[in-house]
Amino acid sequence: MSSSSGNYSGSSGHMCTYETCVLKTSLTVDNFGRRFLGCSQYKVGPKCPAFKWLDNPTCMRGNEVAHLVQQKLDLLRSELQLAHERERAATQTAAEATKMAKIAQDRAAKATERERKF
Repeated sequence: MSSSSGNYSGSSGHMCTYETCVLKTSLTVDNFGRRFLGCSQYKVGPKCPAFKWLDNPTCMRGNEVAHLVQQKLDLLRSELQLAHERERAATQTAAEATKMAKIAQDRAAKATERERKF
């Protein structure tokens, strides 16, 4: 519950003040780059009402650019994930090829040994 002194009592049982809140930067499309104070335990338990914007709202153009930046970031994350998957597949293929080469080498050595015995 909010009071005039900036104290909040969240349903999680802890007490927040603006002094105990943490400074964060919004990465949402509508408020990209805006700083705010919020509960340090906002991800733990029930939602605490401690919240205060420190910056003015972003302009429409800023929100449009933020949306484009977010799309580009999502694309880069997808490409990075795909590159990691390809790297894992290549590593697995190389390990299998190394194993098959060892088997072939062992068979060739055994065949050479058998030929020497005859």
